[in-house]
Amino acid sequence: MMARTPEELLPLITAAINAGDPSGVVEYFDEQGCFVLPDGALVRGRAELLALYEQRLALRPEISARAAKIVQVGDVALVTNVWSTRLRNGRIDGNSSFEGVATLVLRRHDDGAWRILVDDSDR
Repeated sequence: MMARTPEELLPLITAAINAGDPSGVVEYFDEQGCFVLPDGALVRGRAELLALYEQRLALRPEISARAAKIVQVGDVALVTNVWSTRLRNGRIDGNSSFEGVATLVLRRHDDGAWRILVDDSDR
């Protein structure tokens, strides 16, 4: 499934996360996409993103997300994503639930699909 608007992207990637589908999650990233880790390090490209999501989805997260704000200028969009998650298989630092805000930079491709160029989450 393809996100034809910035608004469509969050429900699609949320469904892939909740389904435990790391390949499906990575399909919503730009080929040059990156995820910013809490220490500021970047996970770059689809191969590294796939490894990251395979590890994260092993915890079986159940996530909810909503776009609090979307600013679109041409083929680029800035999305403020408010999220919460509950881990169904394990804990991180003794916790099984988290909430936060992520800043996403999206880019529209020639095929009309919107994909994540940068995912900067606070967790």
